[in-house]
Amino acid sequence: KYVPGSSDAAPLAEDSSQKIQLALLLDTSNSMDGLIEQAKSRLWNIVNLLTTLKYEGKSPQLEIALYEYGNDGLSAEGNFIRMVTPFTSDLDLLSEKLFSLKTNGGSEYCGAVIEKATSELLWKDGKDKMKLVYIAGNEPFNQGPIHFKEALSKSLKKDIYVNTILCGGQ
Repeated sequence: KYVPGSSDAAPLAEDSSQKIQLALLLDTSNSMDGLIEQAKSRLWNIVNLLTTLKYEGKSPQLEIALYEYGNDGLSAEGNFIRMVTPFTSDLDLLSEKLFSLKTNGGSEYCGAVIEKATSELLWKDGKDKMKLVYIAGNEPFNQGPIHFKEALSKSLKKDIYVNTILCGGQ
C-alpha cells in the first residue's frame, strides 16, 4: 500500500484478487546506444497489452515498477541498479520515467537486477496474482556478482516469472 511521502508514485488501490504485478528492468549502459528507444517501445507495448487483459470479464488491477541497470552514473556498491519507481498504477508517471531514461557507461549485472527487483518490491502473495519481470538488454546474463540462475530460482520461489528481451542482433 502507498505510504505518503515515500515516492512520487501514485497510491495503489486496495488489494484485489485479480492483480498483475510487473517489473520492467532496462539496461541503460552505453552498449544500448541505438537500441534503447526500441527497447523502451517494446516494454511499453507489453504494458499496453496487459491493460487489455480480462479475467472473468473484469480488468485486473495493474501495478508496474521500473528499474534501470548498467548505468555508470549509478552506485557501484548498488551494482549499478536504480529503482526508478516502485509498483504504481499511474501509467502516465511510468511512461514519463521510462521514456526519460538515457544510456551511460556500462556494467550490466542481470542477475543482480533480477534479484533486487524480486526481493525489494512489495510483491503480493498468492498464486492468483500474476507476477512478471521483463528484462531488456543486450549483454550476456553471466556478468556481475550474482549468478542469474540463483536470481531466477529465488524469483520462481515467489511465483515471479522472468521474461527476457534481447536487444540487437547477437
